[in-house]
Formats: sequence, structure tokens, C-alpha cells
Amino acid sequence: MTSILAQIQARQNLTIVNDFGALDLFNSTMEERITEFKEDPLVLACVLKAYTTSGKGYLSLDSNELTGLITDSDRQQAEEIREYYTKKFFWKALADACQLSDYRRRLINLLENRIAKCKDQDCGIYYKLPYFYEEDVVYEEFKKKLKTTEISHLGSAGHNTMTKRLEFLTTTLSAQRKRKIVRYWFKDDNEFLYGLELASDNPLLMIFNDYLNEHPEVVFETRLTEDRIDQMNYYKLYNFKFIKEQNA
Repeated sequence: MTSILAQIQARQNLTIVNDFGALDLFNSTMEERITEFKEDPLVLACVLKAYTTSGKGYLSLDSNELTGLITDSDRQQAEEIREYYTKKFFWKALADACQLSDYRRRLINLLENRIAKCKDQDCGIYYKLPYFYEEDVVYEEFKKKLKTTEISHLGSAGHNTMTKRLEFLTTTLSAQRKRKIVRYWFKDDNEFLYGLELASDNPLLMIFNDYLNEHPEVVFETRLTEDRIDQMNYYKLYNFKFIKEQNA
């Protein structure tokens, strides 16, 4: 089967550089450092995520220590991630190659060709993929089980403070360019999705988590706005506070 990149190239006549088969999609006046990995960088990224989230500290993707920590589970997860994104962007490219950003084209090239000789930006893509995958899998489940295709337009009503009883579902961590945010996800009785965002370094985060673990059903006084992420529609809470019920 023709690769995704080959299809895109045929449609858009993209130029492929001979330097280890990567697309020259990021123009830079500074020459990037190149790292050649002996192990699959995606496997190493899975190991690194597990190492970091366990609280053991931080290592770089090219750390020799990571190789000795690789398990069969890490290799399996890397293949799941590779298959997930290859399929996901295959259908996008098939529908319309213009939907794929430069970043996604570069990502596809890395995954399809199992690139192990990486520029700094490639290392950054590999590093983030296990985190992106963890977030995307949650969103896929939301799309299957909740009403995320269409939501009612709030209009000016969203600016008014309202009371909402919501059931806590889970959290996702999103790594943005300058900050990391934790998204808290809820649903209402009609199976519509709600979310709120807090900075990952918020000092009250642990208290908030403890409260939700003890009170999975929460009553908010909040304002709402319509939002969308990864082709998923939901209501975002802002200017919110908890309402303590008298019989609680």
C-alpha cells in the first residue's frame, strides 16, 4: 500500500530531502544537532514517560540509562502508538492532504520510516507522542460514548451564571508550547461533555483532585462557553465555584 507521504507528495509535489529521508518542512537558520539512536526512539519515549511519571526524576531521550529499562510492554505500546497515528492521518490525507500540517507530515515520516537519525525537533516529536496518545485515546472513548458531534448553541446564555450538576469522568494532561494544562472532564445527565482547565503547576491542584475523588458528582455554579478539540464538541466551564448541597 502506498505510504501516506507518497500520497501527499503526489498531490502537492512536496520536496523530500535526501538527508536521512526527512521532509525539510522546518526552515531554520540554526543548524540542528543530529542524534542517531540505536533503539527505536518511540520505544525510548515510552520508557522515558513511564520513568518521569513515576517520580524517579528526568532523563533525556538519548540517555544510555533508558535502553536498560526497556520492557516488552514499552515495545508493544510504541507499536500501538505508531499504528494509531499512521491510521489516523492516513484517513485525513485520503480525504484532503491539505488537512495535514507540516508538523503532522513530519510526524508521519518519522513513524512510517522508523527514523532513528533525528534532528532536535524530531526528538521533541518522539518525546511528546506517548503523552499525546494517552490524551487522544481518552478523547476517542468520549466520542464513542458521549454526545460530542453536536451541542446546543449557548448564545448569550453562556455568559450568565448557572448551576450544573456534573459527574466527574477523568483528567487529561495537555502539553502546550509554553505551559502544561490539566483538563478535568465531566458529563451531565444528558450525556453531554463538559471540561475545565487548570495549569499543571496550580498549587491547589492536589486539593481539587482529592475533592473530586471523594465527590465524583459535583454541583458547580459556573459560566459556560462552547469549545472543540480533536473534532469533539464540549462545554467549557469558566468563572466556576463549587456549590455545597445542604444534604451533602
